[in-house]
Amino acid sequence: MNKSDCSLLKCTIARILCVGFLVFGVMAMASGLVFAAESEVETTGEEVVVAGKVGSLEAMVEKMVKKHSLANLGLSLYGYVDVSYTQNFKNPSDNTNQNRVFDVDSNSFRVQLAQIVLEKEAKTGGPLADAAGFRIKLNFGQDAEFTGGFAGDDVDFQETYVQFIAPTGNGLDLRMGRMNTLIGYEVIESPYNPNFSRSWLFGFGQPFTTTGFRASYDFSDEVSLAVGVINDFRGSISDNNNSKGVESALSVSPTDWLGLTAYGFFTSNSFAVGSDDGLLLGGGIIDIQALESTEIVLEAYYANQENGLGNGQNSRWNGFAGYIIHDFTEQWGVRFRGEIFEDASGLNSCFGTATTGGKPGSCAPGRGAGGQTLWETTYTLQYKPVPSLMTRLEYRYDKSDEKTFLKGTKAVDNQQTLAFEVIYLF
Repeated sequence: MNKSDCSLLKCTIARILCVGFLVFGVMAMASGLVFAAESEVETTGEEVVVAGKVGSLEAMVEKMVKKHSLANLGLSLYGYVDVSYTQNFKNPSDNTNQNRVFDVDSNSFRVQLAQIVLEKEAKTGGPLADAAGFRIKLNFGQDAEFTGGFAGDDVDFQETYVQFIAPTGNGLDLRMGRMNTLIGYEVIESPYNPNFSRSWLFGFGQPFTTTGFRASYDFSDEVSLAVGVINDFRGSISDNNNSKGVESALSVSPTDWLGLTAYGFFTSNSFAVGSDDGLLLGGGIIDIQALESTEIVLEAYYANQENGLGNGQNSRWNGFAGYIIHDFTEQWGVRFRGEIFEDASGLNSCFGTATTGGKPGSCAPGRGAGGQTLWETTYTLQYKPVPSLMTRLEYRYDKSDEKTFLKGTKAVDNQQTLAFEVIYLF
């Protein structure tokens, strides 16, 4: 069986599991309603008696649905749908925006992501049963090919974990499973980021998710610490050796207008299966609420991987990004991002190949091995006609010290894109 057959089989199995999960949920809910109705309802002729009162069938159904609704079960169901169009003014011949993460299709409409989250949030201060919870976050769409780490697979369980808050002090939050990483400012979910396109700090140099065990504790309203033991830096569901890594984040808010986060990552995992080469990443975030409607965010980190390219030499990458976020009203706002990212050895950029479906991180075809330094500026206009509908118009300029972009069929050192994004949240 070749790789394409395996990919097709895996996608088919994933879809069957997803459909089965939804069908099972509907059947379980229906079964609960029927059981409850049978236990609380008795019929007399053509009348229906509900809890000792005579009423209509509609009233009985309404009561049962309300009683067994997600809210009454302590469950939340929410998500969003994200679609976009991106115009690349260089008109690359391979229809790919080079050196990008999710906005990789040039001059094309794209279904970015449809996300569904089913969650029971663990809580403190009540019965012990309320301290247990879980989250299942399911992604569909073209972005899911990259969030799950497998090209050609448009379904991904981004987060799947069980949670318990131990009744110790302010509550020790314990989670086990696959979770969004502690590292970095930006996240997979577009509506929770300032801009439509992602930074290279996020897309090239940080994990998206990690799988393992995490403990978090709020010492006060101002200080919190989270530490996790995880499988792999790249967030893969499978592990590539017997070693484990550690990620951590310390957050401090000395005032209402200032937030400081220091994060770190150390692991003996590597890109090579069975290797125990060390990887170290350290950085931080400064979040300043300069004015009531203006926020400034600064992020920087440094990372080093032993034997990164398998040649016995270390691979280094580091970067800095700054954000200005301003809201004129609840509907209108502007966002700016400026960034520089250095991939000294070429380990973390130019890893994708458009011709094989791995568009994220792809560079101009034919480029050999070697590092590059990238910098970009991004300008985003955001408008929300209603609270649940978000639209963005974004212009971005990318530049490299190497010719890793395409103008038609010619390799060049820059590209400019204009994108329009629409998100519906539910």
